[in-house]
Amino acid sequence: MQINIKNAAKVRKADLMLDGLTVIAGYNNMGKSTILKAAYLTFRTFRNPIYKAGEVRVRSLSDYFQNLRYDLGQHGYDYLPREFFSEIILKMKEYLIGFMNVRQDDFGLIKNIFKETWNEYQDFVTGTKGRNEFFSDDILKPVYEKIQKIAVRDVEEDLIYIAEMYLRNLWKGQINSLHNNSFTSIEIVSGMENYFMDIRENKVAKIRYSVNQEPEVFYLPAYHLLDLVNKPAFASVTHSTESDLQSALMSQKTEPSLEEHREMEKNTAFVKEILEEVLHGKLEKLPSGKIFFQDEVLHQSVDLGNVASGMKNFLVIQSLIEKGKLKRNSILMIDEPETNLHPQWHLEFAEILVLLYKHMGIRSIVNSHSPYFIRALEVKMADERLKENGHYYLMEEAGKNLFQTRDVTEHTDQIYERLYRPLEYL
Repeated sequence: MQINIKNAAKVRKADLMLDGLTVIAGYNNMGKSTILKAAYLTFRTFRNPIYKAGEVRVRSLSDYFQNLRYDLGQHGYDYLPREFFSEIILKMKEYLIGFMNVRQDDFGLIKNIFKETWNEYQDFVTGTKGRNEFFSDDILKPVYEKIQKIAVRDVEEDLIYIAEMYLRNLWKGQINSLHNNSFTSIEIVSGMENYFMDIRENKVAKIRYSVNQEPEVFYLPAYHLLDLVNKPAFASVTHSTESDLQSALMSQKTEPSLEEHREMEKNTAFVKEILEEVLHGKLEKLPSGKIFFQDEVLHQSVDLGNVASGMKNFLVIQSLIEKGKLKRNSILMIDEPETNLHPQWHLEFAEILVLLYKHMGIRSIVNSHSPYFIRALEVKMADERLKENGHYYLMEEAGKNLFQTRDVTEHTDQIYERLYRPLEYL
């Protein structure tokens, strides 16, 4: 898999190969995180595009029905409960996704959804039995036309909306603005598939995608997500690296098939052993939805604010594996994984990433300014006979306050020379 990025914030150009473990090395403030976020933006926008477009349309439908409820109330139908419309929206979700490929007159289907839902709810609304005259064609025809307009719009409109929501949260609308770049382009080439995004004036101008489902991808930021995950305000943010990860952590465990279960048990055994050695516990969720750490040594529930910082990325990876979210061919993006880690845990973390790739095909792309962690990855890859699947890049200047990647896979000594240089000043 090839990732090509041009003119993203401080990054003039980045060309990366991702077929195992990919490392981006360099000092702070050189655009390393921008590269990860640009790739994440593209993966997330185009992953399972038809389903994602359907979710956007359901949101449009929800907004429309919210207004429709008030409109009908002004015409004497104020007895319609909010739950009535919520149920219709759930039934419409399948219709909206199916309608993307089947373009036909489904007015009869829409009428039946309204009438069936009404039959389910009329007994719960005082004085409404028999009052279904508002289901006349004169009332429902404008509703149907609005629904149809949402259902048949171009999928690209929905995907561009998703991409722009990520742009707003990842760069605060400044991916082009920081250096007056005229355009940003992000391209991912995977086998015969090609995904492309052209961004101008901080708006998505053009996209190219495939309907094939891209691998699941998770982004672990340099700060600790677990410090925020239980805060109510955090839950309201959508289309961001944080909300995607939080959603996965808060979700119920995905029940695998028998074959998937056996493969997972076999392939994650080595990783689980390391995680158990480091953590002595796991993340659990209360009925209230709050996440805590269950310490198996102390036999006590521990608030996440009291968990050692160095353990938190380990805990996230452990939870994603156990919930079945981080599975074969997934992609992990990790911003400065060495943060808050003792050198011994550098080795443990590096070994986990290598074993995840060896046994489950989970590719990782990390940025780091720690020569110790990068060396740990390089050695572990060699130990597992995976050296050819490791790719190493060094950030270097490409103009005034602009940077680009340089492939140093065959010359990793240049990474260590650069990152050890501050010690020479001492």
